[in-house]
Amino acid sequence: MNNEQQNIYKNEYLPYIVRVGKITSWLSLPLIFIPALVVVIFFGARPDAGGVLTGLIGLCSAMLAWYIVDPVTLYPILHIPGMYMTYLCGNSKEIRAPAATAALSAAGVEAGTEHGTIVAGISIAISIFISVGTMTLVAILGNAILAVLPQTVLHALNYLLPSLFGTMCMQRILLDPKSSLIILPISIALKFLSMNGFFKFLPFGGGYAQILLCVIAGVIVARIVHKDKLKA
Repeated sequence: MNNEQQNIYKNEYLPYIVRVGKITSWLSLPLIFIPALVVVIFFGARPDAGGVLTGLIGLCSAMLAWYIVDPVTLYPILHIPGMYMTYLCGNSKEIRAPAATAALSAAGVEAGTEHGTIVAGISIAISIFISVGTMTLVAILGNAILAVLPQTVLHALNYLLPSLFGTMCMQRILLDPKSSLIILPISIALKFLSMNGFFKFLPFGGGYAQILLCVIAGVIVARIVHKDKLKA
């Protein structure tokens, strides 16, 4: 970039991105709760405090580390425009980062530079238009598609969620087999205790106890198994 272009980039482009990014980020916060409010208002769903606490513990234990790791690892690739768009639309590691990496490679520019930031931003914006457009089309045509599917296929869709969680579980096991061999029996035992009402004496029904204890046990086991690496 020449001096004029760098001046536009630093004094006009980035301030504009930050200003719009802040506005859209704050606006997205109340919009996130719209699906939950629809379920509560129009479908009468009333989750109790125990259910909310169970979900909160499960979500925080699964995602809290990524709230720290993702910005640190993805920022050099996505940079400021890409970070705002990615955390507004999601799929950071699955779609946005690969799209930015492929665009940077195709353009022959380095990530983190002025050119790299612009190229990454354009590629992420295009990926968002494509993914959101596709999801919108599928959502609109979803009922029509389900209506023409055979009953056997509809029945098979009931196994989609268990299959997804099973895949995620196996992926984690393969990442750390030693710890998994210890944690997996512990989690099964805790699930058995929960199903038999062992934790019902706790506040809000204790449905959250098995998840919380699994997280604590996982941290302890991983620390013991990998203590040599921690010392190194």
